Amino acid sequence: MLIRSQPLDDSVSERLKLRSEDEIDSMSEQNIKAQRIGRMFDCLLDDLPDSEKKRSVGLSARLYRIRYRFKNVKSNIKYTIRNHLKWRKTMRELRPWEGFDGLFKVMLTHLRDYVQLEEMYGHSAKEYKETKIASVYATLELLVRMSKPDEYAFKRRDEVDSRYPDYKYLITEYESGGVCYSGDFVPLHNGWVGMESGKDPRNGYFEFVDGKFELAESPDQRETDRLIDELRKYHEEVHTAYEQAEIDSDKDFENLLQLLKDNLYTWWD
Repeated sequence: MLIRSQPLDDSVSERLKLRSEDEIDSMSEQNIKAQRIGRMFDCLLDDLPDSEKKRSVGLSARLYRIRYRFKNVKSNIKYTIRNHLKWRKTMRELRPWEGFDGLFKVMLTHLRDYVQLEEMYGHSAKEYKETKIASVYATLELLVRMSKPDEYAFKRRDEVDSRYPDYKYLITEYESGGVCYSGDFVPLHNGWVGMESGKDPRNGYFEFVDGKFELAESPDQRETDRLIDELRKYHEEVHTAYEQAEIDSDKDFENLLQLLKDNLYTWWD
């Protein structure tokens, strides 16, 4: 994707006093005075002797740069102060060891700053300006979502959890001070129905016997079987939810890449 110029709004063209149609027509084939091969703008030096041309070009360029620097001192000071204020929160939060976190913060801050100025001062033709602004907001929405990658799984998992009982975990405390949370269980009479975690997990009706969580005879085997079947279905849906979360994330990456490809060279004109 290469940089392409965009049509200006008519009011901007008029303000900048760009070439009128009459001026453009005057530069048609019928009005050619002469043609030759040379460097751009070398016609400005035609009246100088050859010995002076090289020195004059260098001096002219140096004088132009000096004039440009003085002209922009005020603007540079203004934007230096402005950027320190605008970026202070973002810069304060950045850390050199951050990966995507830092990158997303910079992109979000920069695009929010850009779109604010584009809405107020953008000089592209109306349809181009509106398209740019819409694409920036779409990109910001993606970046906000992608900056919290765990939310993809949390959202899908929450959708599944909302359709099932509030399962509890088996909490195991160790003498070393460690704590382990495992399995999924729901209460039934004086015990719990559920399935352990890990390799070769036990499932069925459990009760605490002398402080240990042990399988026991269920007071309602039919209900126990129903709950176990429900739990297996829950695990399958959770697995599918995580797969879907991966798809959601990949899709956002693809959409972000497409938005950047289509607009990165046209947002800042």
